[in-house]
Amino acid sequence: MNWRSCARPILLAAVAAGCSAPATRAVLPAAASLAPAFVRVGSREGGRLTVRQVPLEEYVQAAILSEFAPATGDPDVVERMFEVQAVVGRTYAISQFGRHAREGFDVCTTTHCQLYQPSRLRTSRWAAQAIEAVHRTANTVLWFDGAAASALFHADCGGRTSRPVDVWGTAARPYLVAIDDDGPAETAHTVWRYEAGRAEVQKALNADPRTRVGKQFDGLQVVDRDASGRAEHVALHGTDERIVRGDALRDVLSQSFGARSVKSTWLDIRRDGATFVFEGRGFGHGVGLCQAGALARIRAGVRLPAVLQKYFPGTKLVTLR
Repeated sequence: MNWRSCARPILLAAVAAGCSAPATRAVLPAAASLAPAFVRVGSREGGRLTVRQVPLEEYVQAAILSEFAPATGDPDVVERMFEVQAVVGRTYAISQFGRHAREGFDVCTTTHCQLYQPSRLRTSRWAAQAIEAVHRTANTVLWFDGAAASALFHADCGGRTSRPVDVWGTAARPYLVAIDDDGPAETAHTVWRYEAGRAEVQKALNADPRTRVGKQFDGLQVVDRDASGRAEHVALHGTDERIVRGDALRDVLSQSFGARSVKSTWLDIRRDGATFVFEGRGFGHGVGLCQAGALARIRAGVRLPAVLQKYFPGTKLVTLR
């Protein structure tokens, strides 16, 4: 049975997790109750800005293929994961509409918004599953307090998610909380290790004004951690002494060493002679939906509403007109 069979056929249906309770009517402002038909997508190609007006549901199809691309898997499981990603990706896009308004478009094509690579609709082996998943969840979003939720997501939380205020120092959201990704997801998470020479790390730090240490570089030290274990602040010791947010440090190092180098801020840092060793858990910022955990839950038979309620507690699953 598809998750939609749990919802009453009303104009705006709120789906209860696990179908254990009847759907309720969500009251929305008239202007907010309409799903936007198009999204203006801005991309920079060769230094030139190109803005394309893309049907929202077509945008979601390409975005979920860009953000979730398993190498292998059971097609049914992959399609159900795409349903989860479609609701999250659609919600996030709507919540971010106008983020780049001053530049003349709504969302960009990078991780600053969410990845959007329309060519994947032609080349991905999972294109058919993604298109069907978007069709099944058409216009469905996560709703909180009269607006689309800030439906953040990442690849792997390492076993526990974090709050945005802890990761970035930004405003708290009642539904973006620190939770243990336990149960079916308990063994779904990965550990990683990355090594880089002292001179390489110093060069990477000096390439960004946020982390510049100058001519002398003596080391890195985690100052404090959030409740989930992620490094909130890291001290940089050198000619210029600095304390930076853990996410800023990861961003700077990833710019030099690649996105798969220092994969998260749930890490330990130690020096082994002239080499810095970074060891940690998970992949990504750790806020909101954990794709690794969500996929494990789907494989265990957990349905879409319950998966989303796990990572966004207190939100409602609604279908806009």
